[in-house]
Amino acid sequence: MLLKETTPHPAFSYLIYLGCAIAFCTIPFGSATGRNLFYISSYISFIAVCLNIKYFVKNKKNLILPILFFCVGMGSIFWLQHFKQPGEYINIYRSYMSTGKLLIATAFILLIALNERLCMQRAFVVVALATGIAVNGYSLYQGLWLDIPRIEINFDRATVAAYLITAINLVMLQAILMLRSKYRIPLYIIGFLVTFSTLVLTGTRAAMLVYPVVIALSILATKNLISHKHKMLLIASVPVLLLVSGLVFKSQIEQRIDDFKTNMKLVSTPEIDNSIISRITMQRIGLRTGTMAPLGQSAEQRGEEIKAIVAKQPELYGVMPYINVHLHNELLETYSLKGVWGVLFLFALYVGLFVSSLKPHRNALLLG
Repeated sequence: MLLKETTPHPAFSYLIYLGCAIAFCTIPFGSATGRNLFYISSYISFIAVCLNIKYFVKNKKNLILPILFFCVGMGSIFWLQHFKQPGEYINIYRSYMSTGKLLIATAFILLIALNERLCMQRAFVVVALATGIAVNGYSLYQGLWLDIPRIEINFDRATVAAYLITAINLVMLQAILMLRSKYRIPLYIIGFLVTFSTLVLTGTRAAMLVYPVVIALSILATKNLISHKHKMLLIASVPVLLLVSGLVFKSQIEQRIDDFKTNMKLVSTPEIDNSIISRITMQRIGLRTGTMAPLGQSAEQRGEEIKAIVAKQPELYGVMPYINVHLHNELLETYSLKGVWGVLFLFALYVGLFVSSLKPHRNALLLG
């Protein structure tokens, strides 16, 4: 029974995708149930892989992405096992533990998905559309009806909500393109207008700037779903839709622009909370502390290095509130803690996702 080369029993796939579907629907609303079901799905995936190992290693190209996810996840686990200690930086270690486990779980589920022979497209479309409509509907309710200045859904920061909404919306818009309907292009345009409006309500400038670019790239990467003519039509409509959204949410956008101008005026006052200057400072600090420990270091050691740098250069004070959280740039955060090897693993994963979005899988969702 072990080490079979035959296709795994369909029951494995149905259980795995059911758990992932429930997780996808519930995690945006802060439910721990979704996270737990995702891990259960990964356990089932691990069992399926072990029982049919020859089947899953037969296609070597399908091993690349899962191996990269696994390596990045295990890298986080090994790093924290070597450096973890109680203290004021414990939340960093806990965060890397959760991230490492999540990446390893993703590796096994992805290995199942890349070798899947069952047709799950209809179920995917239904789940993606239902979740996207629910998340965007709830977000618009918070922003327009409850008049919350920066919507957070059920999270503690608008930035977290913005990145999650971005991921959900990319999946939903891809699902719209997969509809067998002559109205899917108009629906896609309406979907983009609604989803970008939702991001505007989070007030997250980075998400507002990046989202249209990612949408354009995902359209270009999509194969066999829409014609070249429709691709050009959708890409050409993006600036017009951005203008429409800008007019509808003029006050919110102007407020974020005014905040940006205020932050720039306060550049010489580092002690005052300044989101723009703090992020620039974090990039500089991440690069410097990583260079000081190219093979990796503990969060405590990095913290002491940062304090020493800020003592000599008070203009870098903006990094201080974040030294026991995150430096807001995944590559530099990784470099500052794990060193060169951590960055190489992470960069390899990014390259693998980008290449796989174009070939061999040609899956635009991997761009997200």
